[in-house]
Amino acid sequence: MSNQNSVDQADYEWQRCSLMLPRVGLILSRHGLRTRVILPGDYMVRRSRTLGQRLYRRRSSLD
Repeated sequence: MSNQNSVDQADYEWQRCSLMLPRVGLILSRHGLRTRVILPGDYMVRRSRTLGQRLYRRRSSLD
């Protein structure tokens, strides 16, 4: 049971992701959450606890 819990929690933590193809998705910025076309590049991604969808944000140089 605890193994399943730890796997589920990993989805909700920010992880590195490189996109090769554009897609429509939720992008998080300092202005809030918006549905936009996400262009290829480096992003951080995690699953939203309330929406159940993937959230993307641009990778900063510190990540």
